[in-house]
Parts: sequence; structure tokens; C-alpha cells
Amino acid sequence: MKTVEWTDDDGYKHKSVVRDNDDPHVALEGMGMSQDPPDVTRIDWERVKRDLHNQLVVRGLVASSDVEAQQNGVTGAVLAALRPQVLDLYRR
Repeated sequence: MKTVEWTDDDGYKHKSVVRDNDDPHVALEGMGMSQDPPDVTRIDWERVKRDLHNQLVVRGLVASSDVEAQQNGVTGAVLAALRPQVLDLYRR
């Protein structure tokens, strides 16, 4: 078995496993075993936006000076808003 990687017309990267003697185009035609992560379009992006906004408010990150003072604040806010949604995709 071999892994074939490609990028679709929309710029998304994909991986599929195909037999060693299969042409790589087999994967592009969807006939290999997909090795893609869950579909991120299933994330509730409106909820992520709301949760991120709320995290920024709770952490007091309302001005660029606040962000500079709390160097990990933005990263923490983004992770708090997005991580639960991504993990939920894997659980489904």
C-alpha cells in the first residue's frame, strides 16, 4: 500500500491509501482509502465567532496594548473557542 497526497481545485490537501500497483489517479478519483481529517465545514463557525468574542472580552483583550501585555492571550482565546469544536468533529 502507498499513500498519495494531492491538492484539489479549491486548495484543500488530501491523502489516500491505494494499492502499490494502482496509478495515483485512483486516489484522485476517490477510490482509495481516505486519510483526511473530519470535514471542518461541519464546525459551527457562528458559535466559534461568538465564543472567541466572549473569550477576548473575558481576558480583557480589547486593544492592541492588551494583546501586547498578554502575549499568550490571543492564542488562549482562539484555542478556547475553536478546540472544542474541532475535537467534537473527531468524536462524531
